[in-house]
Amino acid sequence: MKQPPLRYWSLRPAVLLVLAAGFAGGGLCLQAYAEPFEVPVLSNPATGAHLVGKLIWLDLETTDLPGAKIFYRSLFGWDYRDYHSYGANYTVALAQGKPIAGLVRRQIVNETEQRSAWLPFFSVADVGATFEQALKAHAQVRSEPEDLPLRGRQARLTDPEGATFALVNSSSGDPSDDPNPRALGTWGSPSLLARDPAAEAVFYQELFRYAVLGEPTHAGFERIRLSAGTHERASVRRLPGGAGALSPQWISFVRVFSTADTGRQAVKLGAHILVAATPATDGGTTAILEDPTGAVLGVLELPPEIVNVATP
Repeated sequence: MKQPPLRYWSLRPAVLLVLAAGFAGGGLCLQAYAEPFEVPVLSNPATGAHLVGKLIWLDLETTDLPGAKIFYRSLFGWDYRDYHSYGANYTVALAQGKPIAGLVRRQIVNETEQRSAWLPFFSVADVGATFEQALKAHAQVRSEPEDLPLRGRQARLTDPEGATFALVNSSSGDPSDDPNPRALGTWGSPSLLARDPAAEAVFYQELFRYAVLGEPTHAGFERIRLSAGTHERASVRRLPGGAGALSPQWISFVRVFSTADTGRQAVKLGAHILVAATPATDGGTTAILEDPTGAVLGVLELPPEIVNVATP
């Protein structure tokens, strides 16, 4: 079913609007007036570059914004910068002083659709054209393409297996590739959990012009690595056995010093471990967690010889 778009609004003395918006059946409930609230730019300073297929932003839609801020600060050391416009709130999470994600309140619509969720934003050159291409390849609409002040143009979709993702063309360009992407508390490349990894890989190859990087690997379960140029941008993995709570979805991984220690700390903070530590192809390990309100994310432990131990 098509969902109304997630919107951010500023407040002015005009007619009061009550918005129930978002993806996957939920969304924000913002008391707001009719002028768009200006979410912050994605690149500051502006780069002007558009790195097609790169994950450049994530938004957490959470049913408990104060609780989420405590959870992620305690687990990863994130700091926050809050943006307020009367009833409209948007929080930017920072790792080592750099913005890496947004956090927004999600309205609980009904008992079956009350979980929080992470939404990945992938860079594209033309949101409208990519949106139409995705629909022809059997994606479903979550929100139509729309322009947001400062951020740029974006749209939301679900892929043929039902995983939610967003397209964005940033008005400030995309963040540059980190020449030393090993800092703890920051994102690694995302993975799509899929019932049919090969078919899903083809969908995203055609959408983002990905190439397959090397041969599919088998580290616990099938993994197809997808690249753009010389950079690995994403991978597709088969849904792991025994993870009954998981459905096809994008998982973003936060770099940590130890998946075991992070998992134990997450459980103390009210999270659940959905997939225990699994060896990764680069010598590290990954695990998949569910935060206290149901948002799913991964943690990535890099091999000791390459980790940057500077923490946020």
